[in-house]
Amino acid sequence: MMNILKRVAVSGVALSMASFASAASISGSTDFRVTLPEILVLYHWDDAHLTLTDVATTPDNDSDTGREISDTTAHDLTAPLGNSPYTITGDVATTAPNNALNTVAVTLKNSWAVRSLSSGDVSLSLTNPNSTLKNVTDNSVTITTSNATLASTSNGVAGSNSANMTIPSGWAPVMGDINFDLDLSSANKPGEYNTRGVAGPATTSDEATDTFLLTLQGN
Repeated sequence: MMNILKRVAVSGVALSMASFASAASISGSTDFRVTLPEILVLYHWDDAHLTLTDVATTPDNDSDTGREISDTTAHDLTAPLGNSPYTITGDVATTAPNNALNTVAVTLKNSWAVRSLSSGDVSLSLTNPNSTLKNVTDNSVTITTSNATLASTSNGVAGSNSANMTIPSGWAPVMGDINFDLDLSSANKPGEYNTRGVAGPATTSDEATDTFLLTLQGN
């Protein structure tokens, strides 16, 4: 009888712990760093064409090809000739080739995985709490991350390509990616960029400055 009571008590504790575990929430973060090479890009016009037109014909200067022009200006006056300088306007194209665009898309392929044993589906969410990456030699020069989303091709996953994903319970790991945009428009110097502005990988004590935060919520 005592053994049966003990087993019932242990089972009750196990069930209580399982219920608590299934409702738990855990988080993990990823520090993202990028290093830019020294880059020189020259954009220029390939063709410039100046077309000069003749002056308009008026009754005073006749209408034939070799015009006779009456000049009533005093002979001792100096007058400008022509209408130069000439300015050909237009903006040089700076959006081609594609690798010169200000914003580039980045994928952290299979950068996370989820295992779960829960009473129902679990939820995975992604935030980008520290979106500014600083140049490690000049912290005033920055790159920004934005539009961070989760993606997975695993069966049963809902909400792919969004910041919130529903994943079915199962011990087999569900793998996935983090996709985001990298804005290089203010990156005026080469070298490493990260959220801390100090060269090298983040340490355990730097987790508060990590770029991306993943949170897994049970049911």
